[in-house]
Amino acid sequence: MIFRKPKFEHLDRYLANKEYDKALTAVADELARNPSQFNLLLRQAEILGMAGDRDRAVKVYRELAEKYARDGFYAKAIALYKKVLRLDPALEDVTSELARLIEEDQRSRLPLEERLALDRQPSPPEVVLDLDDTPSEPDAIAPYPDRQAEADRVRNKELEASRLFTAFPEGALEAILASTELRSYAEGDIIVTEGEQGSSLFLIVSGGVKVFTRGERGEHVPLAELGPGDFFGEVSLLTGRPRTATITAKDEVTAIEIARDDVDEIAATHPGVLDVLRSFYERRAQETVEAVITRMRQDTG
Repeated sequence: MIFRKPKFEHLDRYLANKEYDKALTAVADELARNPSQFNLLLRQAEILGMAGDRDRAVKVYRELAEKYARDGFYAKAIALYKKVLRLDPALEDVTSELARLIEEDQRSRLPLEERLALDRQPSPPEVVLDLDDTPSEPDAIAPYPDRQAEADRVRNKELEASRLFTAFPEGALEAILASTELRSYAEGDIIVTEGEQGSSLFLIVSGGVKVFTRGERGEHVPLAELGPGDFFGEVSLLTGRPRTATITAKDEVTAIEIARDDVDEIAATHPGVLDVLRSFYERRAQETVEAVITRMRQDTG
């Protein structure tokens, strides 16, 4: 019998057949050729989880999440920590660990004189990872200038979106992180429906969504497409008003959801939480789904 080494191009087939050993071998070989590819490491962690190797999956997820957090991609880090908790709900310390990493990353970006002042205060020991040579941006950069520009645009948008998590008052960040929910949608899934009551906002971590509004005759009018780093649903969270658009998954989508009930509960102890959300909304008011709908109706009116 001739033994054929598993090939990476057959990965989907191995997974469909639940041949996890072959899938892991194929991914390991590909990682040997591309050791700093975040997407491959993510796939490895996912397969380890499928195969029941929870401890190794958790280890990979935590290492990747720490790298994302230290590079400023907090939404991606949150998503990975949520996956860790799905694998092992007993690891409640991961939320405080992520809050600490975000605070440390922000501290490292402060002006020198502010850092020196903070350095006089005791700080927790730094966690050292073995991913030092991993590039800051997790996705491979395309060799063509237009694709490079698009990659830079997405990267900057993700970093800007992450600023939301740096603005919460002291002590509130960990509570906010613990309250978030990680949502997954398949292509074509309806995420929110225009006219329905809603009380949460969404931050897209991966994938893309399509935005529709109703036309004068009740037809669905394509409005926009959103991707990683984009928010939607802020108005419903802040005001409780019905959804102003229908949003569907363009492909496989992962998003972080923050619900108003959780925000209100946290705000009882940390009143500044709602102010942070309102301020963040006001700063990007022209980019919201509601603003796009208003402009469209003005143009066609």
